[in-house]
Amino acid sequence: MDGRRSIQNTLLWVAALVLINALWLNVANQSAPNEINSPNQFQTYREVEISSVFGSSSAIPAELNTLFESTSVDDANVSFSIKKNNQSTVFSWTGSLNETVPVWSGELAPGTYTVETVVEEGVNVQQRLDLKPFAAIQTVGHAVLTLLLVALAWGEQGVRALYARIPRTEAAASTVEKTPFKAKKFAPEDDSSTWDETDSPWRDPVR
Repeated sequence: MDGRRSIQNTLLWVAALVLINALWLNVANQSAPNEINSPNQFQTYREVEISSVFGSSSAIPAELNTLFESTSVDDANVSFSIKKNNQSTVFSWTGSLNETVPVWSGELAPGTYTVETVVEEGVNVQQRLDLKPFAAIQTVGHAVLTLLLVALAWGEQGVRALYARIPRTEAAASTVEKTPFKAKKFAPEDDSSTWDETDSPWRDPVR
């Protein structure tokens, strides 16, 4: 019985380990959209701050989607680029309005970046930068969660073993019989007038 319970307990911990890592994988793959430019709000230079996640210096997966739309022209020159600290160029593209605009995907280390977008009059721009901040620490997260769950499982087993060593004393229940009616003993009363055997109820008449 104890062996079967131990196997069931182990299987439950394994299922919990798989579940918590699957949940973390789903969280790590979630992206956070950041609007760079829109038809109503356009700036040639947009500054983006990439912050570190839990103090990690790992690069964060990113994807830049750009869409150019004409409002009054048939063709126009368009371009956009990503620069770090306005010095090193991460990505750059130049083309025309009728060309297919590439989707840039890569990794951005923590720091300050500038998205430079150049268009001619009569062209609207839609740009969105998608970041996956938790993907930068995905491997570390899996390791930490696994270690914490294993430590919790060992701790639970230790508590069970310690509890099993504690002696259990069972108090013996004593049954007390109670008699509903108990004969009451009365002490004999002392009669002050003693009976004289010579006394008789039949006496001679008084003359």
